[in-house]
Amino acid sequence: MSQERETKSRRGGAAAVLAGGSRVPAGDVPEWLTGLLVDCPGHDAVSASAEWARMGEYWTHHWCAITGSAAPGMDEAIHDFIGTMRGEGDLSEVQMAQVCHAVDPGRGHSVADGVGSAIERFLWRIRSWIPLWVSFADWVVRWCVHRDRRHVLFLARDMLTTYLTARRLDPAAGLDIRLAHASRADHGTLEDVLGLRDGERFEPERVALVDSGCYGTVMSRLAGQVDAETRAEEEAACLFYFSRNPKIFGYLNYLLSPSILELDIAGTDVADFVIYAGDLLEAMPKPYRVVRTGAGLVTEPQDLLTFCLGMAVLKEVGDFVDAGPLVSVPQAQRRALDLFTAYSHASANRLHADSLLFHTPAPQQLPSHYGFEALDFQSFPPQNEIFGSAPG
Repeated sequence: MSQERETKSRRGGAAAVLAGGSRVPAGDVPEWLTGLLVDCPGHDAVSASAEWARMGEYWTHHWCAITGSAAPGMDEAIHDFIGTMRGEGDLSEVQMAQVCHAVDPGRGHSVADGVGSAIERFLWRIRSWIPLWVSFADWVVRWCVHRDRRHVLFLARDMLTTYLTARRLDPAAGLDIRLAHASRADHGTLEDVLGLRDGERFEPERVALVDSGCYGTVMSRLAGQVDAETRAEEEAACLFYFSRNPKIFGYLNYLLSPSILELDIAGTDVADFVIYAGDLLEAMPKPYRVVRTGAGLVTEPQDLLTFCLGMAVLKEVGDFVDAGPLVSVPQAQRRALDLFTAYSHASANRLHADSLLFHTPAPQQLPSHYGFEALDFQSFPPQNEIFGSAPG
């Protein structure tokens, strides 16, 4: 399909989805998101302030059209944003206060100017992380092609940016890439979390599951569903951006592993930075939340500011991919070390602190069900496929 025809198709698909009201079936989310992103204004305004205000106006207009609500004032928008962050449960109270301080444009702004300013302030602090996220998406796609993992399931909503990036990469042409809405709070059948319609079936072939990280409890359940009737050598590979579970592969953990060896003996805990980087990715505003209904999983927009920031991040990542070229693994390692330097000096240096969305990782807390406790490390992909088996 030509780019022009694909663009028209996305616009038409988004219009059809939006015509159904504020709730979108889980299976229609990719079409809905890409349709909204197609017409987002580019970087061609006469001034930076006008450009951000125009972007704020664009996303505010769409939020109002989708929800059927009038835009709130900025004070109310900030209040609702805080409520959403608290409800998501991804950040500590200290981290949320730091995010609000970083994003809040101050009082006296119109909604469009205030939202535009908040988008500018937010993107300024997360833009330097985008090469790492895109590098992870590129590595996932290439690893799945190399290992003949035909089906790739990205867990929503933390993996939205990685999922949308992966679909745009050239090597992904032969992969079946899908979004799965599985979570700790609500984990339905495989057909349910994939948003399949009545009569649709999903028959996985050598699957890779992709998530942000943490302990892997959600992935363990999803892997069990995918692997129910597969041979051991075809069990699902679980690919994580970062990991707190020593049995689970984490991309960022391995990018920084030489530095962990070198700097840890000097008294610098690089492992905490890995947790921080995972917290940051998981804390990205999600433009929608998932709701269970009698007809299955549906999604609805978050509050105004969360929606606008979430869509702006997706647009920024897409622009980065379009601009190219993608970063190599060594370049990603160097970027990670630069970000670690800013993180490690944040508590003592205001300039470094101001470049970050928040300054510390969330407290580490083991879940009641650790997950993967029954898996043999020796046969757990991709650990053994990358580093060899670990006898004993």
